[in-house]
Amino acid sequence: MRAARNRRAVLAVLIAAGLAGCGGGGDDPAPPTPTTSEAPAGLTVRVVDGDLGTPVAGATVAPVGPAGVGERLTTGADGTVTVPEGTTLARVRREGYSAGAEDVEGPTTTVHIHDQRLQSPEYGVGPERTRFNPLVRAPVAGSVRRAWRFDGKRLLEFPPAVKDGVLVVGNNAGRVFGIDARTGRQLWTQKRRSYIASSPAIGGRRAYITSMDGLFTAYRLTTGTRLWEYSNGGSPIESSPLIIEDTAYFGAWNGELTALNLRTGKPRWTYRGGDDIKGSAAKAGPNVVFGDYSGVLTAVNARTGARVWSTDVGARLYGGPGVSGNRIVIGDVGGQVVCVDARTGSVLWRHSTGGAYVYASPAIARGTVFIGGYDGVFRALDLRTGAVRWTFQVGGRISGSATVVGDTVYTAVLAAPGQPKRTWGLATANGAVRFRADDGRYSPAVAAGRTVYIIGVRHIDAYRAPAR
Repeated sequence: MRAARNRRAVLAVLIAAGLAGCGGGGDDPAPPTPTTSEAPAGLTVRVVDGDLGTPVAGATVAPVGPAGVGERLTTGADGTVTVPEGTTLARVRREGYSAGAEDVEGPTTTVHIHDQRLQSPEYGVGPERTRFNPLVRAPVAGSVRRAWRFDGKRLLEFPPAVKDGVLVVGNNAGRVFGIDARTGRQLWTQKRRSYIASSPAIGGRRAYITSMDGLFTAYRLTTGTRLWEYSNGGSPIESSPLIIEDTAYFGAWNGELTALNLRTGKPRWTYRGGDDIKGSAAKAGPNVVFGDYSGVLTAVNARTGARVWSTDVGARLYGGPGVSGNRIVIGDVGGQVVCVDARTGSVLWRHSTGGAYVYASPAIARGTVFIGGYDGVFRALDLRTGAVRWTFQVGGRISGSATVVGDTVYTAVLAAPGQPKRTWGLATANGAVRFRADDGRYSPAVAAGRTVYIIGVRHIDAYRAPAR
């Protein structure tokens, strides 16, 4: 029985082989050739967050070619779209991000755009000058490998502004630098006629610089091209520009606060204070607040320049105010830190440093004020009451303003001759040491995206968290 089954199987194989071998004299058509589906012809545009290094979904890409602007496309979860062959330029937009554009020169083009919530475009991070951005997730300096170092050639008295992948900083010799935030490469430089004792501000695609010859100058952010300048008649400006929409506010040694129209380069109004204005102004609701050398803190309406209130808080005011909610904090050179009500100007509390100068502006984060004095004591004070939460002795005078990045606050020593230079990174909760560098002098840190920038006497060091 088994043999019979084997014979039938062999016979079936032979019959199948014979059928496969006979072609009916070659009259039967050849079997069809298999086909494969082809990807649509085109080029790839990849949209990436310039700070975080992550793909940006939902971005609109407008391909530009010889025939003009093509159909707009939207990036998927991987941040890419396919644009037609012949595309020469990709323009990218997404709500909440800076616009971007790149020439299309190969099979894949990457366009970097920047989340506007993660920038530090002016002194003190934003217009309230709190020196803290809770959305920035940068590492503790020194906890990761340094990404790059930039040499500013001379003293960097004030920290850079950072926006849309560009740092702008001025040195004490009047040299302004534009720096690539990803690489530390110099993009451009310009020389001022006088030295710079303030931080720049970046608004839109322009960088704004004040200088000690009384000039306010506008540069193109990416190239450094000088666009226009305004002169107050030669009165020195140490006040870093405050940008609110299309207006810049800054004080000068002549006691004037100027509101400058950034579209025309002409003043909207000026307000005469009681004495020199050397600190930077800050935004407090609908008002702009500033201190002067007469010891008076003043609030004026941002739109009209009309005085809202003035409060004599003590000795002369060198550092500018910081604003958190309805509270304004400022230090004076008579040795106190003062908190006033932003609505009325009434004093809410005072903290004495025992006579030690307070030149610094405050950092304010999570209900705590961080500020140092000439006695070398760095203080964490309760924003509501002024009570001391903790102190730390830095080993020398403190003149520059602190910055909070995540749960670390950075401060630096204004070293006297023979003293070591020093920058400290301290835990905001208790003052525990997290970072120490043998460099630094004034305001030692800014942060944007996933990078913290540490400012030494003449160098900027970048420490960047790994891309997520």
